[in-house]
Amino acid sequence: METSITTSQKNTATFIHLSVFSQFLFPLGNFIAPLIIWAALKRDSLFVDNHGRRALNFQMSTFLYAIGLVLIAIPFLVWQGLIAAGEQGYISEETFENMVFPGQASGLIITALVFALLLLALFVITLFSVISAAVSASNGEEYKYPLSINFLKPLGASEQETASASSSEV
Repeated sequence: METSITTSQKNTATFIHLSVFSQFLFPLGNFIAPLIIWAALKRDSLFVDNHGRRALNFQMSTFLYAIGLVLIAIPFLVWQGLIAAGEQGYISEETFENMVFPGQASGLIITALVFALLLLALFVITLFSVISAAVSASNGEEYKYPLSINFLKPLGASEQETASASSSEV
């Protein structure tokens, strides 16, 4: 197995990382585009295979973190809404019409802002991490995403040779 990384492999790995930005063009593009590129070209190089695995791991991890934040936020927002409902004991149209002053709904507003800031921070981390990974790939370096769960474990050189030998025998 070759140890040098070609320009084509660097470009492919870079493109895998940058393809996650296709999420802004179509839904789930951050999973579909890197998955297609990685699945098509992973057998060519250990370098491309590992970068593809890491890109997909990071996208799945950030998706889980975002879902987790939303699921945690919902009970807090409902609870704050019930507190804002006040003495009525139920939420009606009048409840929200009576929330003229921010002080009456301050708990709800603060809770929503905290969770919105956490989601924004996750987005910023994702943005900078993807760009850093693309730069590392274009330089021929390995990159480990922060906060990434290894769903697809990156392969070592011996594991890659074993996997490619078993797939060629089939």
